[in-house]
Amino acid sequence: MLLYLSLVLIIPVLYGVFLKNDNRDKIILATVCSMMLILLALRKPFSDVVAYLDIYNSFKGVPFSEMIRDFHIIKTSSMAYGEWGYCFICWVFVNLGIPFQLFLVFESAFCVFCVFNFVNKNSVNLPLSIALIVGFGVFDYMYIIIRQTMAFGFLLLSFEYIKKRNLPAFLAFVLAATMMHRTALLFLVVYPLSYLPVTRINVAIFSCASLLIIPLFPLAERLFLRKIMVLFMKEGYMENMPFEFGELIILILIIATFLMVFYDKDKVLKEREKAAFWAFMIALPVQATACYMQILGRVSTLTFLPFASIAIPNLLETNDNKKLVKIFEVLIYLAALAYYAFCLLYDKRILEIVPYKMFFMD
Repeated sequence: MLLYLSLVLIIPVLYGVFLKNDNRDKIILATVCSMMLILLALRKPFSDVVAYLDIYNSFKGVPFSEMIRDFHIIKTSSMAYGEWGYCFICWVFVNLGIPFQLFLVFESAFCVFCVFNFVNKNSVNLPLSIALIVGFGVFDYMYIIIRQTMAFGFLLLSFEYIKKRNLPAFLAFVLAATMMHRTALLFLVVYPLSYLPVTRINVAIFSCASLLIIPLFPLAERLFLRKIMVLFMKEGYMENMPFEFGELIILILIIATFLMVFYDKDKVLKEREKAAFWAFMIALPVQATACYMQILGRVSTLTFLPFASIAIPNLLETNDNKKLVKIFEVLIYLAALAYYAFCLLYDKRILEIVPYKMFFMD
């Protein structure tokens, strides 16, 4: 467990070592991302990764013409379980003779680069942002959920084009993400929502509407949700859906309330801050739905929650009381560390990654 916590614990150490270095924050971000890359690239295939290994090997010797005939944007491949874009990447790598472990290196490098690029371009506090990304458990999901992690990388790249209001480029990256994992389609709502001003009344209305999903879900499931899941060939997720309240709902509401209290509402937010805030807030209705469809819990964690890593420091920075801002930044860092430690100890979703094992370990 300490190995994972070191990703967060090393941040204040590096902060002290490079205190007077002008590139201190970038050094911290680069160091943590490098550690993430090493841990991901050397991980031993286990759990879902074993299934990904079988999928990878299943494309060896498959003719190119057969891959083209199998093309789909949303549906999974008929030759293996997985969206066509992901399967095509597997087909390229396996037929170049590249072993699965090296494929994991490529996948890890792509995802970590996307995280580095996203934080570096958008955060006003790089160390705090990367601490939040690790603390929210995003890094842990990267160990197991390869398709969705690659989709997440493309969505992080698409964020640049929300800021620039370049809809065609945004749609292109979301399409690429969708061909890795279909749940990426949900990210489309971020673009129109990013035009909505970040005000207390808007946040309150959005939060209340999102929470209404909890009592209304059973009715919606009977009226139309089951048909939608059949369309996406995911009707199995609609079976045996016991209600289970997710603690992330409380966390999201606490963060949103905190930001609404302490950010300076008299300052005009940039497109970056608006887009990051609303992308983060979409985690609330997704998590409310996950109370019935637990599989969606990973969607909120790996698709929307990471945008809080930009929203929190950037909105907090609008407050003119810089001493108070510094105090809150330290407290937020400590909260992220505590939450991450709690998840590593008790969260059944990520317990299987502890202890860490390298690929050559039996």
